[in-house]
Amino acid sequence: MRNIDPAKAVAAAALMAAFVALLPNRARADGLIVSAGTEVDDESGYLLYAGVGGNFAERTSWDLAAGHADTSRDFTSLTTTSYDFGVRHDFGSVALRFGIGGWEDSDLVTTEKLAAALDFHGEGWSFALQSEFRDSAFEPFDIDRTITLRDGTTYTITARADCDIDDTGLGARLRLSNDSWAWTLGSMSYDYDDPECGFNLRALDFLRRSTRDEFIQFADRLTTVLSYAAGTNLIAENSFLDSRLGTSLSYTGAIRTYNVYFDHLEEAFFGLASDTLSGGMTFPVGKAYELELYVGVTESDAFSNIAFLGLSMLFVR
Repeated sequence: MRNIDPAKAVAAAALMAAFVALLPNRARADGLIVSAGTEVDDESGYLLYAGVGGNFAERTSWDLAAGHADTSRDFTSLTTTSYDFGVRHDFGSVALRFGIGGWEDSDLVTTEKLAAALDFHGEGWSFALQSEFRDSAFEPFDIDRTITLRDGTTYTITARADCDIDDTGLGARLRLSNDSWAWTLGSMSYDYDDPECGFNLRALDFLRRSTRDEFIQFADRLTTVLSYAAGTNLIAENSFLDSRLGTSLSYTGAIRTYNVYFDHLEEAFFGLASDTLSGGMTFPVGKAYELELYVGVTESDAFSNIAFLGLSMLFVR
């Protein structure tokens, strides 16, 4: 594995610090929560992200986040820009959250999503049911290859395709905590509709509703890039996943909070799996800020181990 580029890490950290430091004083006085951070890995990939949140009313909150990631490698490259916006209302022992979001690589795919969560909570525990509904539209792409159809016959395609795919994600999250310890377990499972494609040749209309296997064959450039992207921590969140299982454990002491995370992912197209283990700590910086530092490693079916490090800063008023 190559060493993490310190210049890139320093530049990203400086950008993050400037974002927080230059926040207008009026915004701080309004009780906003502001965060920004960066993550880099030893394959020259990087992520920059920032978020802001606050309250509409005593029990109604909102949050907005955006990020930009670049995973440049010899065998695959994906550059994504993402956003998420959500509103949450707490009724007492039950809370509802609704959100919209999306991400895109301008040369590959644009994904939009709706999200909803139902959260039951009490003193020291919470249990949430989560759902996502996503529509992904691929950029038009050229095909020049022979594929095996669903009936076992072969067919040579030389055409241009315009495809999209929908999916639904369902999951749950359990959290248990006391004054010092917190443990979280969460999972999501995704169900994809058959891809829908339009072609510049009417003779290919029989592939308009393609099976997953047919789509993987004639859209191999797209599916390979997206499958490999799920094997990096930087953009696993913005990948086509089949399932996700994660857990975290944290301990809060007098000054610092220590965290350990584990994620197991399986991507949707080729079934490639990856495991990520990371750990870090959060501590106050002055009276108004908190800084989190973390390191980790991802082991996947697609790559050798990929190490990463990150930092984020939080301002709470």
